[in-house]
Amino acid sequence: MAVESGRSRFYFYNTMTCLLKALEGKTITVEIRNDKTVTGHLYFVERDMNLSMTNVVYSDTKGKKSSFSEFYIRGRQIRFVIIPDEVDIIKAMQWQIDKGEYYKGKERSVMQQNFQRKQNRQANQAAKQYRQSQKKL
Repeated sequence: MAVESGRSRFYFYNTMTCLLKALEGKTITVEIRNDKTVTGHLYFVERDMNLSMTNVVYSDTKGKKSSFSEFYIRGRQIRFVIIPDEVDIIKAMQWQIDKGEYYKGKERSVMQQNFQRKQNRQANQAAKQYRQSQKKL
């Protein structure tokens, strides 16, 4: 997950987006607002619940089916998502949250290391300036 604002992270963890993110790589069925269904391999989920799918079968209300190699659904067009039976929803969401906490912790440690390097650099520059001023005297 890229560096995002606090609002974006809050939205991600407090909506069903984190569940959909955990379903990446699985075959799901999505019903969109115009009563049509899309069944296919979930490739990628964006923060706003936009879905990128591959190997899709698109079914309209009359039963006509069309196949697509790639398909994109805007999040606000989704009515509901049928989750596969083999997915434990609680575990999938917990895994996604824990994964985010891992990266957040890793990001925090990198920030601490960068801060420590900056502090050391400033201390070395100050010591160097002090030694130079002492030589001039």
